[in-house]
Amino acid sequence: MIKIGLFGGTFDPIHMGHLIAAEEVCRILKLDKIIFIPTGIPPHKNYKYLTPIKHRFAMVKLAIKGNPKFLISDYEVRKKDKSYSIDTVRYFKEKLGKNVKIYFIIGSDIIPELHTWKEIKKLLKLCSFIIMTRPGFKIPEARVKKIGRLVNIKSENISSRHIRRLVKSGKSIKYLVPKEVEEYIYEKKLYRDP
Repeated sequence: MIKIGLFGGTFDPIHMGHLIAAEEVCRILKLDKIIFIPTGIPPHKNYKYLTPIKHRFAMVKLAIKGNPKFLISDYEVRKKDKSYSIDTVRYFKEKLGKNVKIYFIIGSDIIPELHTWKEIKKLLKLCSFIIMTRPGFKIPEARVKKIGRLVNIKSENISSRHIRRLVKSGKSIKYLVPKEVEEYIYEKKLYRDP
């Protein structure tokens, strides 16, 4: 049985916290691959304020380059409507076949809104949820066990929002994002007022 992790998100931008977490999940669960899936149109966020998907996709591609266990998918990028997790998991189950066990990776900060997800009960049956701990977000263990497996991530509390604020104020983001992503952000003049 091949074990594949699906790691979706807006990745605006992808940062070292994402990469450390993915590496830890991969190691602890002995996953064969993790597929990063940048969200095109997220159902729970105001996408009008997101950086255009071509930039977010390019940054993820740069960030994971060189790690043979990390892949990127443009499935949600190609969609013209909202990206629902249930549709994404169904797509990968069909594409990857029966010999693949799918793990859906989320942060513990997502737990309070899971009940609002489209067809969440079906989604929980289609795949195994991996819940990554995030500093400042504690959830009852009993609740986690109903959803999936908790993986403790030992990393700094880095957020995409904080990185965007640093860039906007002209401060350094060195060591918060991969060097290639840092260069891309400055080259494309992302996260600055127009």
